[in-house]
Amino acid sequence: MRKQPRVFSLMLTAFGLVIVLGIGGMLLFFWVAVLSFQRGHDDWGAPPEFVARGEASRLAQVYRREGSWEGVEPRFDVIERQLRDDRWQSITLLDADGQVVSRRIGTEPMMPMMPMMPMMAASAESLPVRPPRGTTLPLVPVPPEAVVPGTRPSSDEIGSPPNAVQTIAADGQVLLTIPIQLRGETVGALVIDYASGEGRTFGFANLARGVGAAGLALGGILLGLAIFFSRRISTPLAQLNQAAQALTAGDMQVRVEPGRVREVADLALSFNQLADALAAADQQRRQLTADVAHELRTPLSIIKGRLEGVQDGVYEPDQSQIAGLLSEVALLERLIEDLRLLALADAGQLALYPEPCAPAHLLHDTARSFARQSEEQAVALHVEAADALPEVLVDPQRISQVLGNLVGNALRHTPPGGQITLSAQVVADEGVAFAVSDTGHGIAPADLPHIFDRFYRVDRARSRSAGGAGLGLAIARRIIETHSGTINVTSTLGHGTTMRFVLPLEPASDGTIDRALPHQGSADDQTLPA
Repeated sequence: MRKQPRVFSLMLTAFGLVIVLGIGGMLLFFWVAVLSFQRGHDDWGAPPEFVARGEASRLAQVYRREGSWEGVEPRFDVIERQLRDDRWQSITLLDADGQVVSRRIGTEPMMPMMPMMPMMAASAESLPVRPPRGTTLPLVPVPPEAVVPGTRPSSDEIGSPPNAVQTIAADGQVLLTIPIQLRGETVGALVIDYASGEGRTFGFANLARGVGAAGLALGGILLGLAIFFSRRISTPLAQLNQAAQALTAGDMQVRVEPGRVREVADLALSFNQLADALAAADQQRRQLTADVAHELRTPLSIIKGRLEGVQDGVYEPDQSQIAGLLSEVALLERLIEDLRLLALADAGQLALYPEPCAPAHLLHDTARSFARQSEEQAVALHVEAADALPEVLVDPQRISQVLGNLVGNALRHTPPGGQITLSAQVVADEGVAFAVSDTGHGIAPADLPHIFDRFYRVDRARSRSAGGAGLGLAIARRIIETHSGTINVTSTLGHGTTMRFVLPLEPASDGTIDRALPHQGSADDQTLPA
């Protein structure tokens, strides 16, 4: 047989797939976005080298026209518009003495400014967007490590003046300095700090590595959470499985603790309820076995004792002994028949033959059958039922059996001079209510919930002497329930008891009677399946 996967493995696999697909999709989307952005970004605007070369000549013309650097700000606005993208970080104009004339700051961080020409070197780091005119940039030496091997003067590539300097830092940041000369004299310098294509690629690669590391960290965290929640769900299920195996092995005391997940908690609650029901059923089965053995043992012991007495010569085998033996045999026969009826009812095989019956007719027939016994016990027996009551669709033999059980039970507990009343009346929205009321001893409140249990007797000694086995009321309840009716008891200790059952005027809509009660054969022909 193929081994089935565990819930924990399935849940962890599902969570893992979701995590991998989610983070993988996120990284793929980011990578595509970065490549698209980089490709599009490289196509924007004019190359800063060409802009700087042309603007250096125009700035020289401004200086020649004005005689100084006054009025250079409009030219800086033009330079910004020509660059157009965010690749530049700063644009600085220095005069011949290295003082800042004008400066614009872009959107990206600046690289430290390095020597631009042999005659000037300045650092504009941390200066405001437009520093006060006359600010002097301190001269700093050229750090050898700041220049990447293989860098070259821009004049080799773009035709800038021979003394133009292009410095590329290790991270691809470019610092381009173009002297501004007028009649062979250097009057200033234009410095542009920007990121080259290699630098931008370098930045994108670093960003991609950072995002990848963050994705892996996030994946690890999510995997840990997946393991936690998978165990949180699978552990109670495993405990429930162990409890079910223990219950199957016969441990009726096993129970499980509800989990923190609502569905698992509901499942645990249902299991505990099932275990309670099975434990109760097992207890009832054990009790039933003990009760049946007890009920059978008593008459059998009496029969055995009398037969042994006759055999030993203690008793004479006369008619009185035979009558006593027949009486005990009759008790055994009735007990066995009652057990058979209960078994048939429990199995849904109790045969009924429903037909329209008048409630008053059923009550009068029962009263007539008990007339002699009630007269001998000096108990008055009355019937209160109108002839105009609607008919009920019932099996008259079974309902007469129920009424007989109730009246017989009332006669056993009603003292001489008492009264038993059989009545019937219509109850709105319910049907016809039958009642058997007596003025007997009554039933204690503690006994009322168990009065319909099998073999339950309020007074075992007196019930046995009166011939009761404690099955009559249990049989009555099963017959009434098979007719889709209800039965209950009310009692006041010392004043009497009323047994009441209600039968519907119409058959049950679900066809209970038709399904449970076949219409061929007789009750005696019904047998339990093997």
